Amino acid sequence: MIEVTVFTDEKQHKVSFSEPVSLSQALAEAGLLLDKPCGGNGTCGKCRVRAEGCLSLVSETEAKTLGENALKEGFRLACLTMAEGPAQIYFIMQNTVIQGVTQGHVADYRREPLTGDKECRGLAVDIGTTTIAAYLYSLPEGRLERAVCVKNNQAAYGADVISRIEAAGEGKLSELTKTIREQLRELVQEQLKASPEVCVITGNTTMLHLLTGLDPSGIAVSPFTPQSLFGEWHGNTYLPKCMSAYVGADITTAVLASGLTSYHTAFLVDVGTNGEMALWHDGKLWGCSTAAGPAFEGAGISMGMTAREGAVSHVWLEEAAEEKGGKRLCFETIKNAPACGICGTGLIDLVACLLELGLIDETGYLEEDYVLPGTEVFLSLQDVRQVQLAKSAICSGIETLLVQAGISGNELEAFCIAGGFGSMIDVNTAAAIGLIPKEVLPAARAVGNAAGMGAGMLLQSRKVLEESERLAEEAHILELSANPFFMEKYIENMMFQMEEPERL
Repeated sequence: MIEVTVFTDEKQHKVSFSEPVSLSQALAEAGLLLDKPCGGNGTCGKCRVRAEGCLSLVSETEAKTLGENALKEGFRLACLTMAEGPAQIYFIMQNTVIQGVTQGHVADYRREPLTGDKECRGLAVDIGTTTIAAYLYSLPEGRLERAVCVKNNQAAYGADVISRIEAAGEGKLSELTKTIREQLRELVQEQLKASPEVCVITGNTTMLHLLTGLDPSGIAVSPFTPQSLFGEWHGNTYLPKCMSAYVGADITTAVLASGLTSYHTAFLVDVGTNGEMALWHDGKLWGCSTAAGPAFEGAGISMGMTAREGAVSHVWLEEAAEEKGGKRLCFETIKNAPACGICGTGLIDLVACLLELGLIDETGYLEEDYVLPGTEVFLSLQDVRQVQLAKSAICSGIETLLVQAGISGNELEAFCIAGGFGSMIDVNTAAAIGLIPKEVLPAARAVGNAAGMGAGMLLQSRKVLEESERLAEEAHILELSANPFFMEKYIENMMFQMEEPERL
C-alpha cells in the first residue's frame, strides 16, 4: 500500500493506493484539483508542487520544464511524477476567486417564460472553457436574483477543448462529465441556494458533449462531426442549438443577446481559446471558429494566470523625462494585490507597451526576458510567440469572414466583443498588437457575457428559443482550416505593425 500525505496551508490529507500513482491523481483523490493547461504533457509547468519521498526519477521533459534550480528546491511536475512508495506533497492553496463577467447587453425581446405564468425560479448557465457563469431568475417577471462566475474545474484536464477531447479519448470522459455536473450541482445548491424549475445551459459544442456524456472525439478530426448539435430538452433543462462542431450554442445565444440581427451589417467575436465569431450581413448569418489557443486565458504563458487576485490586469505607459525613451511603464493588479502573474488583458497591454518602447520588433523578437518593475513577473520571447499565434488566428478569422461576405471592416455598424475576457480588453491595445483589425475600431463595443445573457433570454421567451434554433440551422459556416485566404492572412498577421493605431 502506497500512502501519500498532502500538506496544505489548512490541514493535511492522507490518501492510499495499491499501486504507483501520479501526484496529480493523488491530489485529486484528496479533493485538490490542479490546472493542467497542457493536458498533462509536462510542458506548461503549471502543476508544479514541492514533493519528497519515494518518487519516480526526473524525466527529460520534467527537467526541461522545471529547470535545475526548481528541482534542487524539491519541485516536481504533478502530472509526470509518480509516487512509487510513501510520499509527501506540499500544496499551496490557490485563490480561486476569479474576476469574471456576468453582466452583459440584452437586446429587446418580448417575455414569454417557458414556465408560463407560474411563479418559480429559472436558471441560465454559460459553460465556458475557462469559466462558468450562472444566473438565477425569478419567473415570470424575469427579475435577476443572483449571478455568479466561477472557474471551470475541467481545467484540471486541459486548458482548451482539444486537450479535453484528448482526455475524453484516453478514458476520462466519465470523469469530465462528473466534474462539470458536480460543479453545477454545488453551484446551484451552495452558491445560488435554489432549486430552479427550468434551466437553459449554453456552451460550445464540446462543453455540451462533456456535460451530457457524449463522446466528443468526432469534433477533433475531419470531417469534424459532433454526435449532436443539441437544440433539445434533457428533462427540465434545454440545451440551445449549436451551429457546427466549432461554432457552438454559446455563439447562438450571444448573437441573440447582442442584437446582431437588428443591424444590416454587424460582427460578433468571442475572444477565447476557440475564437468563435459570427457576421450578420444583408439578412444572412455567417460563422466560423479559429483555434487561438489558451494564451489569453493565461495558459502557455510563463507567468500566465486567470483573472484572479494578484494578476497583472492592466499595463500602460506614462510620460517620464527621467526614463529611457521618456516613458515609464506602469501596471495594476486585481485587488491591488502583490503581482504574482499576468492575465490576458495585462498580457495584451504589456505587449503593446513593449512594441511602443521598441523592445519588441515587428517580427516579435524580444532580446531578453522583460521583468515588470519591482516584481518577479516577466515576459519571455516564447510568451510573445504565443501571443503572435493567438492574435493572428483571431484577426485572420475576422478578415476571412468579412472577405467571404464581400464587405470590409469599415462597413460594420457594430463590432461586438463578447465574453468575460473580451469585455475587459482595451480595444486600442488590441488593435495595436493586431488582435483586431484597426478599421473596426469605430464600431467596436463590449457586450459582456452575451452567451449567458442570451441563455436568459431563451429561458424567458419561447419565441426567442425558436429563433435561436432557426438561426443556428440556417447559419453559413466557414471552415478555415481549408481556406487559402485564411492561411495567407494567418502567416501575414503573425507580424506586428509598428505604427500606433488611431485612438478612440
